[in-house]
Amino acid sequence: MNCIDLSHPISNDMSTYPSDPNVSITRVKEIITDHTLLHTFTMGTHTGTHLDVPAHIIPDGKTLDDFPLSTFLGRTVKVDEYSYTRLNQIEEKMDGIIYETGWHNHFNNPKKYYGQNRPVIPVCLVDKAVEMKIKFFGCDLPSVDVSGSQEKTVHHALLGSDIIIYESLTNLDQLPMLTVFGFYGFPLPLNGLDGSPVRVVGII
Repeated sequence: MNCIDLSHPISNDMSTYPSDPNVSITRVKEIITDHTLLHTFTMGTHTGTHLDVPAHIIPDGKTLDDFPLSTFLGRTVKVDEYSYTRLNQIEEKMDGIIYETGWHNHFNNPKKYYGQNRPVIPVCLVDKAVEMKIKFFGCDLPSVDVSGSQEKTVHHALLGSDIIIYESLTNLDQLPMLTVFGFYGFPLPLNGLDGSPVRVVGII
């Protein structure tokens, strides 16, 4: 069994979405004086590698705790711009689809990573995901929608169908193409919220 870490590390100097709060991690206890080491941290619910639930863009939409834990794992297939049209070749039932663009390589260059020229997720792939009634859809982009989108059509299409969205995944190049693998991406147990940072793991 091979475990692939699909999450960006969280630190004070990591990039965050331009309109979101920065990460703040502060040491508040020391072993030498307090006999324990302890930190506080603050960050947005959509910091780094994270997931979206309907409440993120839909008024009174479902929150994290409205979904059972089984929603956040399953049999998954990775595709890219050249292979997504061949999803029908997969005979095994799929719980999720991951779309790789290679954009995770720009994560430490926030001007480019969050900029206007990032790749676009094909509309027909989004339509196919909704048609397949999968549990989740993920990508290595900071958003499934184009930069600056007000309509958020992809968010609405997926979350409106109760399909969880994973954004800012990384290391997708280490996953096989058009081959089913295990996916685990659990949120923190935050009640009533719109999303959560996640530690995502692919199992080959």
